[in-house]
Order: sequence, then C-alpha cells, then structure tokens
Amino acid sequence: MSTPKFARIFPTHSSRKRKNQLSDARTTRKEKPAGDENAPEVGRAETVVLRDSGDAYVSNRLGVEPRPVLGDVNRNQPQIEGISASATKLRRFSGAGIDPNAQPPAELNRRSWCFAECSQLNSLLSDVKCPECEAGHVTIRVGDSMGLSQELVLCCDSCQYSRTEYSSPRENNLNHRQNVPFEVNTEIVLYSHEIGKGYSSVDKLCTVFGMPAMNKSSYHRIDKRVNASIVEATDATLNETVEFVREAYRETFPQGRVNAVNDDGEEDNAWEDDDGILWVDVAFDGTWHKRGFSSHYGVGVVVDVLTGYVLDFCVKSTYCHTCAMNKEKLEGMTAAEQLQWKQLHQPDCSINHEGSAKSMERDAALELWGRSVERHNLRYRTMLSDGDSTAFNALAAAQPYGPTRPITKLECTNHLPKRMGTALRKASKDGRLGGRGEGRLTKEKCQRLQNYFRSAILNNLEDQRAMEQAIWATFFHVTSTDEDPHHDRCPAGPASWCFFQRARAEGQPPPPHAGHNGTALSREVSHAVLPIYRRMTNPILLKRVAHGKTQNSNESLHNVMWGHCPKEVFVAKDRVEAATAEAVAKFNRGNFALAQVMDHMSLPITELTHSALANKDKVRVQKAERATDVAAVAARRARCAGRQRQLEQREDQEGEVYGAGLMGDGGE
Repeated sequence: MSTPKFARIFPTHSSRKRKNQLSDARTTRKEKPAGDENAPEVGRAETVVLRDSGDAYVSNRLGVEPRPVLGDVNRNQPQIEGISASATKLRRFSGAGIDPNAQPPAELNRRSWCFAECSQLNSLLSDVKCPECEAGHVTIRVGDSMGLSQELVLCCDSCQYSRTEYSSPRENNLNHRQNVPFEVNTEIVLYSHEIGKGYSSVDKLCTVFGMPAMNKSSYHRIDKRVNASIVEATDATLNETVEFVREAYRETFPQGRVNAVNDDGEEDNAWEDDDGILWVDVAFDGTWHKRGFSSHYGVGVVVDVLTGYVLDFCVKSTYCHTCAMNKEKLEGMTAAEQLQWKQLHQPDCSINHEGSAKSMERDAALELWGRSVERHNLRYRTMLSDGDSTAFNALAAAQPYGPTRPITKLECTNHLPKRMGTALRKASKDGRLGGRGEGRLTKEKCQRLQNYFRSAILNNLEDQRAMEQAIWATFFHVTSTDEDPHHDRCPAGPASWCFFQRARAEGQPPPPHAGHNGTALSREVSHAVLPIYRRMTNPILLKRVAHGKTQNSNESLHNVMWGHCPKEVFVAKDRVEAATAEAVAKFNRGNFALAQVMDHMSLPITELTHSALANKDKVRVQKAERATDVAAVAARRARCAGRQRQLEQREDQEGEVYGAGLMGDGGE
C-alpha cells in the first residue's frame, strides 16, 4: 500500500527520525555575464535606473502552461520518506503550474534593470553620430523625473535633433484609464514591502544614489494599490490551498474518521458531511504588532495540522488613522454632523475591534471559526493552541457549528512543558524555594524537571497511562536519596535511563545518588511542587497532548510576518494586513508568491527574478531538511546547552554586577 502524500508531514515521536534527504527539485544557477571591471570616475554625476524593454512578452508572465484541474494535480506522485513539510508544500504548488525548476520563456530573457551613471552612457555614445545631421555627436541629458522614472533626452551637439524616452516603461495594465504608473515606481514600492520598510527606505536609497526621490503622496498612492494586490493574490492562493487540503484528507482518511455526533446521538464516521463540508484539524494562535499587550493590531491565524498549510487569517485593529486625524474636527461638530461623518467613513474605517489587545486573539478565533463554512466550506473540528487565552472557552460557548458538532481542544507539546517550567519557577520565586542550599529548587533544577516532563510526554504518546506514570517517575526520581530511594516507578532493565534500575538489572549495588542524580529535592520543596505535578498530570490535559503535534507552523509564520512589518515601526492596518497576507502566501506557495503578486499587477517577471525566487525556495528546502536531520538537531542542542553552561559559569564567577539599585544610595 503506498504511503499517502501528506501522511508523514507531522509524525509522532516514534517516527521523528529523519533522513537528510533533499528534494531532487534543484535549480541550476546561470552564470552571470562578466561585468566591466573598470570603476567609474569620481565626480559630479547623475544616476538613472534603466530597463531593457526587450521584445513583446506573453500575457501569462509566469511562463507556465494553463493549470490543470486541482483534483488531478500530482495524484500519482508518491510522498518521499523523510522529506520536510516545506518541500512537500512547495511541490504541491509546483504541480499546480508554478514550477521553480521551469525555465522562463525566451521572451523575458532580455528584460532587465541596471543602475547606470549618465557619464558612462555618454562615454559609450561618444563615437555615435547624429542620425539627422551626421556631423555632430549625440549625448544623453536627464530631464524631469516622475518618481524614479526619469526623462532621458538624446540630443545632438551640432543641430536641433532630440529624442525623448523615459527610463522606465509604464505598466501594461488595462485597468488604468489615465496616469498609468511607471513600472519602476510600483516595483520600488513592492521592494519596500519585501524588506519590511516604508517610504523612508526608498528616500534613503535615492539619496545614496543621487537620484530624485519619489513624492511621498505618490508612494502612498501606489502603496495602497500594492496592499490591495497582495491581499487579492493571497486570497487566490488560499482558495487553491483549500483544494489541496481536501485532496490530502481524502488520501489520508480513505475510510473516513469519527468527527462529530449526529442528530440521533451517534458518532459520524466520515471526514466530510453530506453537504460537502470538510472537517479538518487546525492549530490556532494569535500574535500582536507590539509587545506588552498594548498593540493596536492583533492577528489570528488558522493552520491545518495535517498539511501545514495556512487556511485563513484575520487582523484586528483598534486604531484608524483617519479617525485620529479628524478627532479635533469631530469635537467641534454637532451630534448630527458627527453621526453623518461616521456613517460616511464607516466603510473605510480601520477599527474592527472594541476591547483590549488581549481580547483580540479570542475575537479573532470567533471570527475565523464563524466564517470557515462560508469562506472555504470547512469546519475546524479541533483547536491546537497554547492555552494562553480564553479563545477555546469562547468557541465552546458560541458553538459555531451547533450543539451536535463540538470543537475539541488540543495542547501543543512544546507549550505544555513550558507551562510546567513556568509553574516551577513561579513556585521557586513566590515560595522562596530557590537560592543556594541543599535540595533547593534552583533555575537549573526547574529546567531539568521541565526537560524530564517533555521527554515523558514525547516518549509515551501512544499510551496516556504510561505518560502519566513516566511523569511521576521523574518526580520521585529527583526526590530520591541513598537513605530513601523512590525508583519503583522508573523503567526497569539494563537500558533504563534510571541509574538505580540499571544497576539493579545488572545485579550490582546501586551507586550513590549524589554522583548520578545530584542533590535531591528537599522535603519542603517536594511538598511545594507536588500540587503542580498533580495539576499537570490531569488526565484531560494529558489526553489533549497525546497527539504529539506542535504550533511550530504558527510560530514560523509569525517570524515571516513581522519580517515584512517590523514591530518597532508604526504602520496602518492595511499594511499589517498586507504583511500578513504576504507571509501567508510565501508560507504556502513559497517565494514564487511574489511572482503571483507581480503578475496580478501586470509587472513583468524577468529571467533573473524567476531564477532568484527559485533559488530562495531551494535554500528554504535545504534549511528545512537540515533542521529535521537527527544529527543536526543533536548537535544544535549540544551547542545551545554548552553556551548556556558557559554563560552560567561566567555569571557565577562575576557575581551580581547588574540590577536595580545595585549601585547603592550614596552613589560613591
């Protein structure tokens, strides 16, 4: 029986061992033509950006064949054992028509940008005769500028001959009836989105190269169109993603599965309802534009657990720039005038959330679950989350799919051990259980107990009872002494992680605890942390974590998202929404999402652009494969542990050198 395509993207702990097998989808990098090694002369100069217009290019700028029916894409392509989730996701979209390994059409090969200093161009034209008088020589003079597109005037030094062209062509967009933007202006705004900056980055770039800067109002006008194009292109990507998810569930669950209770109180063994609505397992998490829960913007994202694709997102906002700028104006209006102004502004107002920043995650979950059927014909049957908010409680109370279709809560296997560590450190601080002394609950002990808790979960995912026993075994193990050992719960046999049980299996006397287990927790500390272990071994809680899944996909998406919209830069809601959409498209489709946006805006995609995007996806897959390699993971953890030990040793040697009021009252 062949392995389903998506069956091994999120393996359980028993199948975490990965091969360092890279995708055979390789991109050959073309050799760059040799450039001029002579440096330009230093002096007064003007710089322009030129584009070789090339020949006419095809209407489909991606240079691909028409997309086949989504249900037939890659149906016979087997899933490669050990391949990363990133490679699998990119291959899925590659089969839909955007192939990173496909060579761009020849019509695009001659289209390219270059930075050219004007004196270099005039030097190149020094021997060119005037086509009209055939006596004088032609030179290039820079005229007016339209943003970064500059007027180039070819004139003769002997006659009145002149010819004018702009350094950039205008967009080939039929939607513009007048004032068609120049390609360079739109592309420079798109560039600022890629690096996560705004108008200041474009202004600084022009300053360095000595070019006229784009007008700020022109930038924001184009930026608004770029934001809308990114969101629209991402919506198209999400629609394709849903079809891929449907196919993946059909392949992974050909016999159906239990997902709900029908009207008769019986369990439905199906992955899809009679109305064609698919039940999927999702991970949900929220993130904010500012730290400290004082942000104006919050983002909620739903990720399919089986495939790792993002299914939907929403942005919550408590700030509107137009409302803020007209605040004083509104105060001078009558109540009727204020109501009229708000009614006219309401369709364009950015505020869609009332409440604190902390409640944004909860409200985002309610919105995403509430529109899943209408938008994507999906029902999210589970919610894999970190448990930091009341989002699940709100969903359970709202019952978006009715009382017979409840939503199940799942815990992240990474966040649950962190909750254990947080509880132990809080008990150490509040109960004054830490510090120096025998059997104290130090930071190192808290981290050790957290690691033991995590290992007990991951090593017993298939057996909830064994998981609970393993957690308690670690507790009694660290409270044992030579006089009072408690190793009966530890696994027996010569391969046991417990030194006491290994010695017993080999018929040897148990070695001293101090040499193998360190200093045991004191009786006072043991009694203080016992309620924490009881709470963290609740059967309901352990059942929620038995799946072995994590929120790593959500965390990775957040990293990409705030790279396009840094948290330290104040922006409007539409920029946050565009950054989120751009991150979602790249997360699902890869870096060729940029090509989709450019195609949506009728911007030509050059061969160099195509090659660069393909190479970025190649590097992404390589990094993902290295990250899942067992040896690489072990080496990385060893390096982190070594750095942490070195840091702690330095702090112990230096003593307390930094802290509030450490200088003293006198300051001498």
